[in-house]
Amino acid sequence: MSWTSLQVQALRLESQDVLGVELVAPEAAPLPFDWSPGAHVDLRLGNGVVRQYSIISLPESGHLYLGIKREPASRGGSRWLHEQLRLGARLDVGTPRNLFALQPGHGPVTLVAAGIGITPLLPMYHQCRAQQRPVRLLYFTRDTHPAPFIARLNAHIEHYAGLGAEQIADCLADQLPGWTCEASLYTCGPAGFMDCVQRVALTRGWPTGALHREHFQSSAPAVSSEQGSLLVLQRSGKEVQLQPRESLVQAAERVGVALPVSCGMGICGACVSRVIEGEPEHRDDYLSAEQRASGQWIAPCVSGCRGARLVLDA
Repeated sequence: MSWTSLQVQALRLESQDVLGVELVAPEAAPLPFDWSPGAHVDLRLGNGVVRQYSIISLPESGHLYLGIKREPASRGGSRWLHEQLRLGARLDVGTPRNLFALQPGHGPVTLVAAGIGITPLLPMYHQCRAQQRPVRLLYFTRDTHPAPFIARLNAHIEHYAGLGAEQIADCLADQLPGWTCEASLYTCGPAGFMDCVQRVALTRGWPTGALHREHFQSSAPAVSSEQGSLLVLQRSGKEVQLQPRESLVQAAERVGVALPVSCGMGICGACVSRVIEGEPEHRDDYLSAEQRASGQWIAPCVSGCRGARLVLDA
């Protein structure tokens, strides 16, 4: 992965637990990359971990703006950023990637966000407004205190606070429009919330091809493989027996092979490897149904092996 060193130009507390981070190129240089709404970047933090965050700003702003929610069960990413990051500090930033792009066109767009899931939808909303494309933004927050980024939005957004799961489902059933030709719907938030949005949309006549969702956390359970499965790393000339509840990435590390990995949750796709032989046990949220069915690809950070032997092009 290619990394660029960017400088922290501003830090803003967007809400009680959401930190806004503005990053620029040193010495007022232009940013060395472009992106589109829905994109995210990898950050390599001072404690050595790599995490992914959606880009809130549009390219014409000249800076990256990210929103980081402090997670109570942080694995070292959000906690470090909230507690250790300072103005003027440098962060290594990967080239933006977009797995959740706003599709081109003129049809109406419905955006449905929950909590920090608002971050990839904000630039979509602003781009639609700039293009005079019909757009609605439904924003659900758990708490009734001021929501993050609400001040950046205008009165056209629809904010719903403090609703329970059944109330959210009822609200969506009432507020989601029926599908019309060229319409598209994008949702981001906890997995259960996105599942609810999709269920309601399907009852309103939306085809699955018009529904788009982003993931911030993997929906996969812990890695599992057949006990004693053999992992063969063909290009490296190494093989290793998998231990119980050990990921393929961890097993490869034991024999000195570093598979590329970024999020470690099966979301970003950085670790995807080609399968030469064997049956993968897919537990990621990145590969498409077609890619899984082909048996040719695997996300080794979370996925496993169903049989006695798995050979990767690694």
